[in-house]
Amino acid sequence: MPRLNFNQQNEVMELLQALVKINSVNDNDEQGNRDQSEKEISGFIEKYLVGLGMTVTRHPFSPGRDNLVAHWAHQEGEKSIALQSHMDTVGVANMSINPFGGGILDGKVWGRGSCDTKGSMAAFLIALSAAKKKNYQFKDKIYFVATVAEETGCKGAEALIAEEFKVDGIVVGEPTMSRLVTAHKGTMWAELSTTGTSCHASLPHLGKNAIYGMGKALSFITNDYLPSLEKQSHPLLGNPTLSVGTVNGGTATNIVPSSCKLSLDFRVLPGTKPEAILDDFLTRLRTAVPDEEFEINTMHGHGGVDTPADSPWVQNLLGPCQKRAGQEGPEGVNYFADSGAFNGAGIPCVLFGPGDIAQAHTKDEFLDLDQLYLAGGIVLDWLEAGCEKSLLS
Repeated sequence: MPRLNFNQQNEVMELLQALVKINSVNDNDEQGNRDQSEKEISGFIEKYLVGLGMTVTRHPFSPGRDNLVAHWAHQEGEKSIALQSHMDTVGVANMSINPFGGGILDGKVWGRGSCDTKGSMAAFLIALSAAKKKNYQFKDKIYFVATVAEETGCKGAEALIAEEFKVDGIVVGEPTMSRLVTAHKGTMWAELSTTGTSCHASLPHLGKNAIYGMGKALSFITNDYLPSLEKQSHPLLGNPTLSVGTVNGGTATNIVPSSCKLSLDFRVLPGTKPEAILDDFLTRLRTAVPDEEFEINTMHGHGGVDTPADSPWVQNLLGPCQKRAGQEGPEGVNYFADSGAFNGAGIPCVLFGPGDIAQAHTKDEFLDLDQLYLAGGIVLDWLEAGCEKSLLS
């Protein structure tokens, strides 16, 4: 039987619809700052939280873009735990549905962010609302955190951490099929560049073709580097990976190109510093291709997460996941989230939320209502247990 009653199901469904209808697209830093992407949705969330009697503080990231941190002022617990979700979404170009429609069809809520990750936000908020109505008295301090700029590199979480935000544990909302995730890979985005010498294409011997030089790097990646990654493994995450995302070089067909650049997406195992991966990659590349000049620049990077599955607070959340979702043990995912930033700051993290990551960022993004109700019920189970003992012990 679902934990949420009929009225709670209607409330969380309508809440998710309302969230989806708010445009919080954050395509890139320039657009996000210009449009103040999260301004409207943060106002909506703040009003909802204040309606629950919570104290909400705003933590500015850039004008009109604030992280939100909320708690009940009367709480006196020695330990603290947070439910967290990001407010921004990816862009809506080429979507096949109304991105801000929030309509319901075939038992699903459709629209941008429904899965990633306004569904998690709605599930967390409905659980807090139910707890408030039941006058739950928790042994811990319970926080709700909403961050900006996750889709462009977890920058809102980084800004919050820089203000010395700290809790003893954080549940990061992401589409995990309402199952507990304790591990994910870290990420490092980087740009590899090489240089050559331009000349007229009719006399190519007078120059040095940078694209040919980068071709040697691609050969190294394909034949040497990628096979070496298969020798590393994690029980929940498998192997680290590297993907070449873009290639840019040259200015015209009749000019020998003087530069070429690749964008690289490294997904690294927990415990590995992304910066060390870049150093190792560049050292090996220069050794394998000594006749070319290569440079590498970091675009974005966060370490992975590997929260011990036997931690009491992990087990406390795993219990209702086992009961409601049939989960046998902790799981891992390959994508990254704000959890990487929080974990890097020493805050233990897990991921949890409704929906399938396969639906995130798609042209017809949706969230199954059954998943939404399931996730909300699991969180409510978990919070209820926090009235009897600390959720962290």
